[in-house]
Amino acid sequence: MKRVTLLLGLAALAGCEDKKVTPPLAPQARSQAIQVTGPAATAPTGSAVVPAAAPADKPHPVLCARQLGKAGKDSPKAGISRAGQQSLLPEKLPVGPGHWTWINLWAAWCVPCREEIPRLKSWEGKTAGERVPLRVAFISIDDDERQLETFLGAQPAGGLNATYWLHDGAERAAWLKDAGFDGEPELPAHLLVDPAGKVRCKQQGAIDDSDYTEVLRILRGERGGTGAGTGGG
Repeated sequence: MKRVTLLLGLAALAGCEDKKVTPPLAPQARSQAIQVTGPAATAPTGSAVVPAAAPADKPHPVLCARQLGKAGKDSPKAGISRAGQQSLLPEKLPVGPGHWTWINLWAAWCVPCREEIPRLKSWEGKTAGERVPLRVAFISIDDDERQLETFLGAQPAGGLNATYWLHDGAERAAWLKDAGFDGEPELPAHLLVDPAGKVRCKQQGAIDDSDYTEVLRILRGERGGTGAGTGGG
């Protein structure tokens, strides 16, 4: 009798083991939510986590906006040095009748400056057929002469092999003050000088390909410029 009772007990235990229920795995969405830190972790279980929208890019400013209609001041007359293949440059900045002059302030250590050099040089070539063309003058405000000369020496033929250069100190301070800058500008910086030698636009920050349309409008006298190439504003 005891043996029968024991067998019945073992059978009952086996039945209980068969009825054990394995707990369900957590849904994937929840397991992913557990790993999220920050505000997204408080989202309801199973809800999709929507990433925050990226801020919209600011529109590129119009070149020389609200400046060309004003009478300009005389272009800087303070002394200036040269670097690189100096024989490629006249002693004085090429400001004068018959063309507009784009003055670009740059430095060899400035990445945006280096990137826009080919763009500016190409604009000079593309506007050669205009009645009032554009000439570009590069002015370095590097402190390290060796770094500047190394950069210029590594340029390919037709690249920026020579530049005007403002030595750190009295020369630079005098020229920038004459140009209307309050201290050293944020690079790259630009001055646009009309054929009469008047600074008509001063702009800081990199330029891009879209600015070329505005350059053409200025050269053709469509934006307060002097299409005949003789007067300021």
